[in-house]
This record gives sequence, C-alpha cells and structure tokens, in this order.
Amino acid sequence: MRTRLAARRGATLVVAALAGLVLVVGGCSPAPADRPAAGGHDPAAGAPVRSPAPDAETGGTDEAASAAAARPDVPVRPARDTPAPAPPAPVRVAVPDLGIDMPVVPEGVDDQGRMALPGDALTAGWYRHGPAPASPAGATVVAAHVDDPVQVGPFARLREAGEGTSVDVVDAAGTTHRYTVTRVETVPKSAFPAGTVFDRAGTPRIVLVTCGGRWDRQQRSYTENVVVTAERTDGA
Repeated sequence: MRTRLAARRGATLVVAALAGLVLVVGGCSPAPADRPAAGGHDPAAGAPVRSPAPDAETGGTDEAASAAAARPDVPVRPARDTPAPAPPAPVRVAVPDLGIDMPVVPEGVDDQGRMALPGDALTAGWYRHGPAPASPAGATVVAAHVDDPVQVGPFARLREAGEGTSVDVVDAAGTTHRYTVTRVETVPKSAFPAGTVFDRAGTPRIVLVTCGGRWDRQQRSYTENVVVTAERTDGA
C-alpha cells in the first residue's frame, strides 16, 4: 500500500513540475503578434483538403467515414518558409530648423532593461526591436544623450522644436522619410510614457528622445526627458 501511495505521489510531482516548466517557457517567450508563422513546408500545401473515400469493407456505411465525406473541402495556402525582409534601418536623422544632423546606429536594451544608447552625444540610437521608417505603422524611436563629458549634443536643441517642424530620416536604402512635429513634451523620468513612445501600432511616426531638466548628482541622471513626436508626411 505504501509503495503504491509513494508511486502516485511521485507521478503527481512529475506532472506538476512539467506543468510549471510549460508556464515558465511559455511566459518567457511570447510570440509577437506580427511575427510570421513558423513551420516546415508541406508538399501538399496549396491543394484543397479532400474528404476521405467511403470505407470499402462497409460500403460507405461507417459513421466516421460518412461524417468525413460530408465535410466541405477546405482550401489551404502554403506556409511562408521565410519571414519577409525587415524594412531598412535608419542611418541618419536631421532637423534642419534646429541645425541637427546626426548618424543613427541600431541599439537594443541595456543590462538595466532600458533602451541602450551610443557612448557619445554626437550619435543617435534607433530602437532596433521596434518599427523602422518604412514600417506601415508604429513609432520609430530614435534617442541620444543630451551631452557627454566632452560636449553638449545636437539633441539638446530638441526642446526648441515646435509643431510643424520638419524631421528628415534617411534609411539604409537611401530613402528619405519626412515627418512633421505634432507634439513636444517634457516629462519626469518617473512618468516616462514608455507604452506610447514604443508603440508598434497607429500612424507611422518618429519619436525623438533625449534628457532634460536638471542634473541629479545622487541619481547620476537628468530628472526629465524631452519627447518629440512627428508624424510621417512624405517619403517611402
């Protein structure tokens, strides 16, 4: 009796452990909504699914065969073997009215979970996990330091931008995308609108971000962010 009880408890623990593993793996790697479906190529893909023929031995009277025969044909399209090519990355950003003209390099996330930035204030970073200038929707995020130990950077002038200011972005294919500023905000870092800034939906736009406010020596950071939003009006 004890042996059977121990075996049952062991089996329960194994099932529980496997369920937990599925939750962890599933929660750690959600598939983006815009990610192409994965999977190998089906040699029969593209042909409609045919209903099975009636069972020869039963003369077609078998219930399962009859139900299968009654199902309509379902057309099947071939799965995409490879994802569509990514839009070209931005390589330069310019705000002519403010004298801003900077190279742009792709950046990801730093070890603190924040968007990474280039090491100096003369180069801007593009959030490479988000939309690009030629993407059909969403915000292309380009950010730069307001200054560095040597100099004040061009993005320090972003606070002078006003509605209607033009922003030009050149991508790796040589296409210039033009945007028009619709909003300029100065927000506390503690209230940074990440959900809006890194939005993948909505009107194609560019969001330029830098630091603002005063320098907090204790936190070794500025207290605010300057966020300039401009909607795409030309290019592509």
